[in-house]
Amino acid sequence: MPLSKFEDVLDKDGELYFTNVGFSMYPLIRQREDILYIIKTDIYHKGDIVLYKYNDKYILHRIIKIKDNIIVTAGDYNYFIDKKIDRSLLLGKLIEIRKKDGRVINLNKDKKMRKFFYSNFIYIRMPIQYLLSKLHLRRVK
Repeated sequence: MPLSKFEDVLDKDGELYFTNVGFSMYPLIRQREDILYIIKTDIYHKGDIVLYKYNDKYILHRIIKIKDNIIVTAGDYNYFIDKKIDRSLLLGKLIEIRKKDGRVINLNKDKKMRKFFYSNFIYIRMPIQYLLSKLHLRRVK
């Protein structure tokens, strides 16, 4: 039986559980360890972590700016901001993270998680992460 696409599951059930591959949302989300709970919704806010499909790839990143139907996202661990996307590309919003150790982070209830990450701190953090990545590459060579 073929695997369903995320958007098909969300359209049918309104919710989706999966584990991610990638480090762009580290340390909040750990690759292949955390179970992520996504719901289908039409209501999005700055600071929400959203799932969307762009160029046939699924991306789970945080909204850092909303203007009309244009959304700007970034991975918490990335040192760059994603391309602007249309709101119609959003598939759903991350509501809950189930950690490997049994802890559950409910993003609707834990407002400090949203406030911390969607503040302008992102514009300070990104250049620092970029410089650190370059320093790390030099040491490895």
